[in-house]
Amino acid sequence: MKKILILISLSLLAMAIHAEGWKLESDVNLSLSQSAFSDNWAGTELSNITWLATSNSSLEKQLKEWLLNSNTLQLAFGQTHLQKTDANGDKYWEAPDKSTDKIDLESLWRFTLQTWVDPYVAGRMQSQFLDLSQEDMDNTRFVNPMLFTESAGIMRSFIDGEDTRLSARLGAAFRQNLNRDEYVFDGTDFVKESNTTMDGGAEFIAQLRKNIHAPLQSTLRSRLHIYQALFNSESDDLPNDDWKAADLVWENSLTTKLFGIVNASFILEFRYDKEQDEDVQWKQMLGLGFNYNLF
Repeated sequence: MKKILILISLSLLAMAIHAEGWKLESDVNLSLSQSAFSDNWAGTELSNITWLATSNSSLEKQLKEWLLNSNTLQLAFGQTHLQKTDANGDKYWEAPDKSTDKIDLESLWRFTLQTWVDPYVAGRMQSQFLDLSQEDMDNTRFVNPMLFTESAGIMRSFIDGEDTRLSARLGAAFRQNLNRDEYVFDGTDFVKESNTTMDGGAEFIAQLRKNIHAPLQSTLRSRLHIYQALFNSESDDLPNDDWKAADLVWENSLTTKLFGIVNASFILEFRYDKEQDEDVQWKQMLGLGFNYNLF
């Protein structure tokens, strides 16, 4: 059933791209940082290369006076290459480590009823390009795991201008986490299994996008997502009740156009998931690279 829904969604998206009246925006960013040192360099520094490619796309149309469809796609992938020194003092390059990996596709249907808040329904799929959690078992998987979320509730746009858009929504959400072809021990040997866990609860999402024109052309994006699970299909088998704690993800990015297609980007993300760690996790990336607007 889920495969059928995915195929239908992709078909609708393909038809929407070729239809008239859609507002389509898409960009691609590539940033790179690199350092190198001579073999006789007196310090202990070692060469490294870090690269990051990102893309943000949106497709939106007011289908009816009372119905707005908005689709967003965020992609990101990056690696870090580090130079090391072996026991003989010779330098070599390690295999690259993944630093960023993200696939985030969401389709939202908003019923624009000209009231203080509008009802909405939404579907979202989150994943990554490479799953290296079982790399030591030679089991690298593509686009895995996949988290599907179906939600419905109310939303409001507080600012809806050409340069500034601020909205928030609150609703009920149901999630399915699909982990494909994972090696598990069945008592005698390792076998591949696919497992789906489900949970449901309430979610709050606030989104801000702001175009800044001075002193430099910049775009600020911020998204706050809070999810409170109320039930979990695996609750009886889990060792604790950490799944009951609220999850928080706050993503921020600032892209500044320096000249031509050259840009500077800053990414800052905070994440709290008690099932992963007791403390808040954070990630920060600063890069100089290239930006190209496809549409």
